[in-house]
Amino acid sequence: MNEMLRKTREWLNCSTRRSFSAVLHEAKITPRQMQICELKFVKGLTNYQIAAELNVSDKTIEKELNRAYKSITNVLKSL
Repeated sequence: MNEMLRKTREWLNCSTRRSFSAVLHEAKITPRQMQICELKFVKGLTNYQIAAELNVSDKTIEKELNRAYKSITNVLKSL
C-alpha cells in the first residue's frame, strides 16, 4: 500500500468524529463512500461485514474505499 494511503487510513482510525466528518465532507466523496467509511471507521466493521450489510461484494467495498482514500488523501495533503 502506498505510504500516503497508509497514513490516511491511520488518520481515519484515530480522528475525532468532528474532524472525520469535516474531512470526508471536504473530500467530496459520494454518499455511498461516506456510508462505507462510517461503517468501517466509526462502527469498526470489516469489509466483509460492510458488504453483507449493503448487499454488495467485498471487492466493491474495497474499490469504493480506495477511491475514498484517494480523495481524503488529497484533502489531508492540503492541511
